[in-house]
Amino acid sequence: MAAPGTPGNPVLKDVVAYVEVWSANGTENYSKTFTNQLVDMGAKVSKTFNKQVTHVVFKDGYQSTWDKAQKRGVKLVSVLWVEKCRTAGAHIDESLFPAAHTKDHLPSLIKRKRKCMQPKDFIPKTPENDKRLQKKFEKMAKELQRQKTTMDNGVPVLLFDPSGSLVYSPTIKMYSGQQSAMEKRLQEMKEKRENLSPTCVKNGPKRQDVLDGSWEDFKDLNGPHEESKTRGKGQKPTRTLVMTSMPSEKQSVVIQVVNKLKGFSLAPEVCETTTHVLAGRPLRTLNVLLGIARGCWVLAYEWVLWSLELGHWISEEPFELSDYFPAAPLCRLERHRSPGRYQGTLFAEQPMMFISPASSPPRNKLGELVLLCGGQVTRVPRQAGIIIGPSRGRKTTAKHLSETWILDSITQHKVCASENYVLLQ
Repeated sequence: MAAPGTPGNPVLKDVVAYVEVWSANGTENYSKTFTNQLVDMGAKVSKTFNKQVTHVVFKDGYQSTWDKAQKRGVKLVSVLWVEKCRTAGAHIDESLFPAAHTKDHLPSLIKRKRKCMQPKDFIPKTPENDKRLQKKFEKMAKELQRQKTTMDNGVPVLLFDPSGSLVYSPTIKMYSGQQSAMEKRLQEMKEKRENLSPTCVKNGPKRQDVLDGSWEDFKDLNGPHEESKTRGKGQKPTRTLVMTSMPSEKQSVVIQVVNKLKGFSLAPEVCETTTHVLAGRPLRTLNVLLGIARGCWVLAYEWVLWSLELGHWISEEPFELSDYFPAAPLCRLERHRSPGRYQGTLFAEQPMMFISPASSPPRNKLGELVLLCGGQVTRVPRQAGIIIGPSRGRKTTAKHLSETWILDSITQHKVCASENYVLLQ
């Protein structure tokens, strides 16, 4: 019998589903991913909304589909229901994850037109070239004030000012008596007729600022912070999001959501521009450890699903993997409070370290972790007070410790007792 959460577990064998999942602006169809997940759980997926359909997985779909489901008494569920059934390995109560009606959210600026064969020279209407859209845009700004009092204050959005700095903390709520950062941003957009997405970051660097692992690169970690010379004047900093322990199917969803909601670039490895590490499973990978050391958010995949459901990036705190990585929120808060470039202090009082070329994880990554946590690394064994990993050289007075000492210390946010990690010379 298949284990819960694995493909082939027929927990939805009695379900006949019709899937209609679109992006908020109605240009991207996300249905295929959730169709595959339903099939893996034993459900039948119908290409048409017929009388056999028992469930409709719905997000930003057609009004006619919503009305038809309501009339027939078919269960309308969100994409979160599909994910919860998959992870729990059970048929979850549909009432816990109802689909959201598009009319319950802010009015759309542009009526959705789902055309797969749009001509390449098609020029979409924008407030800049269409007076009717200008009026709708102004109406949207006024409507926001009214909607604020009815929307859940516990689900804030991420906002960035023109310089790229975060101006609205995910933990701060919007109150009707305040002039919010969102309103200010909308006013700026009205004046400049710029992109409607509040988290859109333009002209980001094309090359990701990722360490290549050479020892020369480590010198930069000990020196004062300087902006990359490849970044032109006036360009906004790029925030990168890194995926780890993520199957290809989930990666596809994340990529599509990031492309639509904006505000982030995707990177293969954690670097100095990374702010979010997204884990498909709570495994201690190098990217997770580097994310902790850099004070990043370390989040569950469900954060992206909820953001997809609500149409904007939501508060990260409910999705932080602090139970698995207790150091993550501590380092993140330290980074938030740091007046300049953040550097941890975990290994600041430890002796100079030499990392063996035969170490695992790789020597360059262990060195990067040590330096990010305030430690010192040398290439000369006799200068070191601690030698990490297997060493075949002459015996020294330095402590010989396993690589796990570094990994465990970072995970627990405290220097572990070295006697538990001693290697025999």
